[in-house]
Amino acid sequence: MKNLSVFLISLCLTLLQHSIAAQDFERIDPLRHAKENINFLSDANGRPFKSLRNFEEEGSPYFSADYIKSHIQMQNGKTYYNIPIKINQLTGEIIFKTSDDREMLVVNPFQRIELQFEGKTYVFRSGFPAIDKQNDMSAYQLLDSGTAILLKYTSVQYQDKQAYNSPNIIRSYSKKENHYIWTSSKGLVRIPKKEEEWAGFFGHHQTEMNNFIRKEHVKLKKEEDIVRMFHYYNQLLKQVSANNH
Repeated sequence: MKNLSVFLISLCLTLLQHSIAAQDFERIDPLRHAKENINFLSDANGRPFKSLRNFEEEGSPYFSADYIKSHIQMQNGKTYYNIPIKINQLTGEIIFKTSDDREMLVVNPFQRIELQFEGKTYVFRSGFPAIDKQNDMSAYQLLDSGTAILLKYTSVQYQDKQAYNSPNIIRSYSKKENHYIWTSSKGLVRIPKKEEEWAGFFGHHQTEMNNFIRKEHVKLKKEEDIVRMFHYYNQLLKQVSANNH
């Protein structure tokens, strides 16, 4: 009994030492994130970014005008943590900042970006088929996932104005959002904006979805309602799949 007590105490001390060592590593290795940044710079094939802003701006072409520390998974499966990035929704470019404050473009394709912004978690995905003006490297915000993946793509347009007798150009930005759904059977499809265009969109499950839309008072022009609707649709597909096995 005494030997068992000694063994348990020894085991607890060993686990405590490992825990302290892990915490100490976080504290005593100030270069940890710099090393991560250097590795990412190499694997992302970073290219120097040159901003040619010879104008004043109203609004911003970026998802966030400030750099946000993000977790980035490249298409080769490697994940990098706490990389400061900005997503340019006008050009589709992903820009990151190195530990010595250089701005670089991510050249190699990414698979997933996760970041915290204004208290919410945002996930961006790429690698979907080309559609409309997007290509397979375009960044979509992930809204719901399952058999059907609900995505949002934000495009940016701009207009340049120059006041009379003024040398200054003012560039104002406007953003437009489109929602898409991806399934293995249909690929990537843009979601209709008009209610009359939804007829037949859900195929064999149109009746159940129409009932859900009426019962839950879904407004098809509100993003939160679209998310609720496709979350229910994914639950429905999951239930059907389970019943077939």
